[in-house]
Amino acid sequence: MLRQRWIFVIKIVRKPGVLNAISGVFANWGVSLEIAMLNAGDEEGSAGIVILSFTSNERKRAIMERNVSRLSRVHELRSYPYETQELRMIAACTVDKSCVLSDDDLIDIEVHPRKHDSKLVYLSGTVKDVDAYLAPMSKRKEINELVRTILTT
Repeated sequence: MLRQRWIFVIKIVRKPGVLNAISGVFANWGVSLEIAMLNAGDEEGSAGIVILSFTSNERKRAIMERNVSRLSRVHELRSYPYETQELRMIAACTVDKSCVLSDDDLIDIEVHPRKHDSKLVYLSGTVKDVDAYLAPMSKRKEINELVRTILTT
C-alpha cells in the first residue's frame, strides 16, 4: 500500500496523560510521529490543540484517526494529507548573518537583521513548501533556532 505523510489536528482537554495516550495509540500500531506540537491553556481542563505529523498508508491513517478520536480527552480530530493547501505553516528561525537565503515563489520570506551576527527569518506558506525550504538549511546546519506552527484555514 502507498505510504504518505499525514497531519492530524486534534482538539483536546488539557489533562495529565493526554499526550501519552495519543502517542500510545501510534506506538501500539507501529507508527512513528515525525512532528508533534501542543498549544494548550495554562490550567488543567482548558482546551488545547495537538498537531501531529506522521507517515503511513491510508488503512493505518484511518485506524489512527478512529482510535485517537475515541480517547476521552479528545474532542475533535481532523486529518489532512501533508500536501494540502488547507494548512499553513509559520516558521521563525535564526541564522548567521552570512547565511544566504534563496528566493522562493511558493512561500513568503521576511528577514530581520539582529545584533550579534544573526538574522531572524520568518517563513509562511503551505506545510510542504515551508518544510521543503527549511530542509536544506537544516542539513547544512545553518539554522540556530527554529520555531514553527501549523494553522488551519
